[in-house]
Amino acid sequence: MRRLTAAAAAAAAALALAGSALAAPPDLTKLALSAKQVGASYVLLQRTDGHGLGTRTLDLCGTANYPSEKLRTSRLQVEYLRKDDRLGLSNEVVTYKPGGAAQALRELYAHATSCPHKPIVPGEQNLPPLTFTVTRLKDSNLLRGYLAVRVRTVGVIKGKKVDQISYAVYQRYGNVLSGVYSYVLTGPATYGNAADQMAFCLHAAEQSALNLQPVVGPSA
Repeated sequence: MRRLTAAAAAAAAALALAGSALAAPPDLTKLALSAKQVGASYVLLQRTDGHGLGTRTLDLCGTANYPSEKLRTSRLQVEYLRKDDRLGLSNEVVTYKPGGAAQALRELYAHATSCPHKPIVPGEQNLPPLTFTVTRLKDSNLLRGYLAVRVRTVGVIKGKKVDQISYAVYQRYGNVLSGVYSYVLTGPATYGNAADQMAFCLHAAEQSALNLQPVVGPSA
């Protein structure tokens, strides 16, 4: 067997190191939005359930039929708040086994297009059946294949009528999925007055697209 020269051996070692670096899982803290990306004066807050796979990721239109949940390999979810602001935001970044992130997006598409027009059990515990109306949104600054939705939630919780609007944007690059979710802290979030909330969520999702890859474009 021919022996490697010192130069060839060094090159082989460098290639091996490069291969291991490429195979290393991404740093989710670098993929998550910074507070500055969300907006001026916002602060990033950790969640008690924001690390690890103990908390599910996908619950658009209920929690049934999301087999990709078993393909997750790591997860980080953080919150963004600003003093005296009624809007809050959450960013969840998740890594999957090969093909898992693409499968997760397909499952989300299926739920967005087939959510029943009748009460169903939501993902959160201790909530009664609620009716979800999912409406697709468009934003040309998001990654190809994205899913952006407005969700109207109607029902009765503890004897009080609920009619609220929330927004969610899901994007994938390679085996990483990013979910950006907006919610209202105080005041109404009703069907007719949520334009500011939509703009807030879409802006954050556009920033998330930049984090997933240096330049917005076709996802891998």
